[in-house]
Amino acid sequence: MKKRLIPILLGAVALAAALVGTDFWQKNYLASITTLQVPVPKADILPYTMLSADLFTLQEYPRALTAQGGYALSTGDLDGRISTGELLAGLPVPEHLAVPPDQFRLADPTLEVVSLPAEAVEAAGAQIHIGEAVNIYCLKPAPPQAQQDMVGPPPEPEVELVARVPIVDVLSDGGQPLTMGEDAGPGSTDQSASLKILVVAAPHETVLAILQAIALSQHEGAVLWVTLATP
Repeated sequence: MKKRLIPILLGAVALAAALVGTDFWQKNYLASITTLQVPVPKADILPYTMLSADLFTLQEYPRALTAQGGYALSTGDLDGRISTGELLAGLPVPEHLAVPPDQFRLADPTLEVVSLPAEAVEAAGAQIHIGEAVNIYCLKPAPPQAQQDMVGPPPEPEVELVARVPIVDVLSDGGQPLTMGEDAGPGSTDQSASLKILVVAAPHETVLAILQAIALSQHEGAVLWVTLATP
């Protein structure tokens, strides 16, 4: 009798273990295939596109696909960002392909970004940093006297305030960013020796005024001068 009971007990234990294992496997398997809704483009989105919630629709994808992160999980994650690569219709959006505009193009998307030449002596001794506001002046030479025997003092040169704009980058002659280390302060010589280009952001009309001033400096003897703006 005992000999028959032992196999029965072993069989019952094996059956119970199998049932527990099956239940555990089913729960974990179902958990692994549980879906969630993620935003996907309604149509292909080109690079350099300002993203808005209406460009996307929600579509179900396996949770395991997004469990490791790296994908946008809501339209709120995408709204107001800019695409840095093509976003394909119907596919989840990788986070690195949708970034804040100022991270991708240096400035707010409503502003144009323009560079202007700047020597250290004409740009506050090169003590200009990203994020600071500057005033750009155009120093126009005095117009030539119309007649040699003109009576009175000679005409004076003209100083015109062109724009007040934020600095978004400071570059060397080769277009390399000038990064100032923790030990570099107001007396840094590396920056003053290398500063050649200031990059600013401004509305379109202001950019046109800056370009006109640059043209005067290139062709009519005017000089651009940059000062740190008052707070």
